[in-house]
Amino acid sequence: MDIFKENVLRLKRSVSAKTFGHPWVRLTDLNLVDSLLVDGNAATLIAADGYVLGSGIFDRRNPSAAWRRFSWAEAVAFDESYIADAMQEALGRRGESDCQRLISSDADYLPGLVVEKYGDVLTITTETAAADAHLNMIAELLKEHFAPQEIIFLNDCKGRAVYGMDREVRTLSGNNLKGRWVAIDELVYRLDLMQAQKPRFFLDQREQHSLVASLCEGRVVLDAYSHSGAFAMQALRAGAEHVVATDLSETFVKAIGANAQRNECFIETIDCDAAAFLAERTVGDFDCIILDPPAGMAADLDALKQLHVSAFRCLPAGGVLATYCRSGAISLETFERMVSVAAAEVGREGRIFARTGQPFDFPTLLNFPESNYLKGLILQVD
Repeated sequence: MDIFKENVLRLKRSVSAKTFGHPWVRLTDLNLVDSLLVDGNAATLIAADGYVLGSGIFDRRNPSAAWRRFSWAEAVAFDESYIADAMQEALGRRGESDCQRLISSDADYLPGLVVEKYGDVLTITTETAAADAHLNMIAELLKEHFAPQEIIFLNDCKGRAVYGMDREVRTLSGNNLKGRWVAIDELVYRLDLMQAQKPRFFLDQREQHSLVASLCEGRVVLDAYSHSGAFAMQALRAGAEHVVATDLSETFVKAIGANAQRNECFIETIDCDAAAFLAERTVGDFDCIILDPPAGMAADLDALKQLHVSAFRCLPAGGVLATYCRSGAISLETFERMVSVAAAEVGREGRIFARTGQPFDFPTLLNFPESNYLKGLILQVD
């Protein structure tokens, strides 16, 4: 296939091709002189020395990722044929679980496309104009493959504004979909996927729910930032003596209570700011603390450190701290250093039970560290 001028982008001569194992290229690193490429189209990226860096989607409306590689080959079109093949390959890498992420954007070579499965309902999120342009075709392919009861277009993410796309939540059928009970790992959760104010379920933490729970037998547990109560309920299933779940959202706290009642377990729920609540606790109030704060909190490392200072002050010797960071901008090294500084500030030490990451259905790419956004530590505190 010939490479035509309008389907080629070039790096500036001042930019080394060796730095671009990373699949995203900033707008300022591209030489757009005489470029005829239209936003949302695929283009081959070529270094100043002629080295081909693969095919990616070009869109100047996203300056931090104006070119996003989806293939190392040159002159590959991001068209229906490519998308269908890439989706099939992504689905082939997944297991048979009824609830999982099926397609994970750039990490599955489909930039801007996220698909998740919750029993007989699928959700599709398109975060780029290129993916959004093929939305109907993507839905039809998934419908043929899974025959779901419904498909929800969950396009309420803020990132769509970058490309001038409307934010919306709707179903493929056009009908409203009420909340439903969904079974996940031997518990059931009330999920109302079309209501943004209702808690959703973090599929990326499924493995962690049971792993942390296995350390909770006989313990008094705090599930801070509890969201849907998954850590809390799994801890009770594993034999925790008592579990407290906190969340700043009154709606979420009510949902945790409803989930607990449906699963015939008791969770003490508190509507409060977890950081302020933890700062007021004393040694021995809890001997297991779970911290899974929202992604936005990771941007404030000082606040995150203070949260961990409070946790280390509260835990007795032999206590367990399971802590997580949801940010591709924060490396595991930075996260661990912050936790260690917090421990040292109050004269504590922690033995590392596990360094944790994302499950198989949230893949990470070697050259794309941002795809490894979720990292965690499980510690025994001395």
